[in-house]
Amino acid sequence: MRWIWALLIGVVAAGGIAALWTGPAQVTAETDRGERVVRPAATPALPRPPAPESPAGLPSPSPTRVPLDRRPDGSMLVDGRFTVTGSGSEQDPLVISWPLLASAMETMDAAAGRLKPPPHIAFLNGQWVQISGFLAPPLWGEQTRELLVMKNRWDGCCIGLPPTPFDCIEAVLAEPVKLGARHSISFGTVRGRLVVEPFSAGSFLIGLYRLESAVNTTASPP
Repeated sequence: MRWIWALLIGVVAAGGIAALWTGPAQVTAETDRGERVVRPAATPALPRPPAPESPAGLPSPSPTRVPLDRRPDGSMLVDGRFTVTGSGSEQDPLVISWPLLASAMETMDAAAGRLKPPPHIAFLNGQWVQISGFLAPPLWGEQTRELLVMKNRWDGCCIGLPPTPFDCIEAVLAEPVKLGARHSISFGTVRGRLVVEPFSAGSFLIGLYRLESAVNTTASPP
């Protein structure tokens, strides 16, 4: 099989050398006076390659700015509909809401290959945030450094509504905390540095939000 490719490459190379040896192609033309002249042939224009497209056949996105509207009281209106307070620092985290996080589902679709978060969600990546929700710890052990912070009630197994990637956050605690009673459902406030990082398997979005160096500010254990 390799000798066939070697033969084809040799033919193409020979053709290129011959073209260089004979020089540019020429044509013979006749002027209005009946004189015959020799002119170089025009070089045909090469076709332009098609413009690249984004995944799923969508047009290439244009750069967009994060839609933020700062108010006189110091708060921000994100995307024209979500009110956020705070500066985003560790001492003054952004106080965010579940409707804001859930709005990512309006444009993200793992089955269609659209895994890029919208600008107003990507803006939160790396910011220190604070959010309140239901806390689901592991169902075994005496202490934990991991929690699920969720919009809806869920005990981690059987009671409540299991979350989606858009309405839960995987929280990695800065310090371990003791666990409460098994299958208990608690509500609390957690703060930490938010990481927006889509994680998919096949056509399914498995996770989107992670909270690092998280602190559970509630007095009761999760």
